[in-house]
Amino acid sequence: MEKLLNKNVSLQIKPWRPDKPVSKGATAYHDAVSNASYYLESFDKLLRIVSQKIKDGDIVVDFGAGTGVSALQLMKRLKANIKVWLVDNSPAWLGKAYEIFRKNPNVECFLLEKTNDTYATLGETIGENTVDHVISANTVHLIQDLEYTFKGINSALKPNGTFTFQSGNIIRNNRKHGILMVDDTVKRIHDIAIEIVQTDKNYTNYKKIIDKRIETESRQRQIVFPEPRPLEYYLEMLKAAYFKYTEPYCKLLKIKYNEWMNFLRVKRLQAGILPEIGGINPSPEEENDRDNLITMSANRLFEELKNKNPMSDEESFTVELIYVTAYKPML
Repeated sequence: MEKLLNKNVSLQIKPWRPDKPVSKGATAYHDAVSNASYYLESFDKLLRIVSQKIKDGDIVVDFGAGTGVSALQLMKRLKANIKVWLVDNSPAWLGKAYEIFRKNPNVECFLLEKTNDTYATLGETIGENTVDHVISANTVHLIQDLEYTFKGINSALKPNGTFTFQSGNIIRNNRKHGILMVDDTVKRIHDIAIEIVQTDKNYTNYKKIIDKRIETESRQRQIVFPEPRPLEYYLEMLKAAYFKYTEPYCKLLKIKYNEWMNFLRVKRLQAGILPEIGGINPSPEEENDRDNLITMSANRLFEELKNKNPMSDEESFTVELIYVTAYKPML
């Protein structure tokens, strides 16, 4: 049943409701990151930025809300009385967010519907000039067509509305040696795993076809962990989408090896880290082998970082997060 979510919204919009049980992959991801210290610290800075602009009665969109981890922190720690709209393109992951917030009258979920190869924009999904703020935590680097997506976000915002995003997978010039992007660890783990397949007799069956699998599964890896792009590109896309932006902010973050291992062992993510073993529909044996390979490779990476990386120590490595705030001009 359609209902009006806010008196300022002239267009009636229909919130999304799941039609399937929550997926195991969504639950595993949520459990891996929801209490991880690196995630809480990374979101803390985002919250500090946006809390200065949010006031009572505002509608805040969590764009790329996933399983609702960031929205949980937003609702828990933000003092203003607001409405939060969770938007994602994955019904499987959004189902977990709905499970968490279904009884909260101030939270609604919206799905970006896909037609052919194109997802609906935010403006098309929730209406134009509808919301006050949009935040996005660790999502924008996954978006292929940034200009298209940013224009959709601009359309959904009211004049003077803000758009703030954060990512640990953005290239920046003059980054100190030893400071990593999240994707650096994933790529290295993938390469170590391939080396193990090619040299360890326990994986002989995979060795025979590994070169072909690397070629055929490259697209799957790019979907889950796309090639990082430079900061300047994001700023250019904001301009193209008619945003004005302030100076980006950079923050160093320590990630503990044990917490990162929990992230790497989420089976749905492993289909993107090492799709050459089993692809997106692995057999139980392939799934187990892939987990073992990624676990061994991660431990080797951690030893490399401890011994060779100047920004790593016995417990953690260092990544850089970049925060960008933009706003929609009055005209």
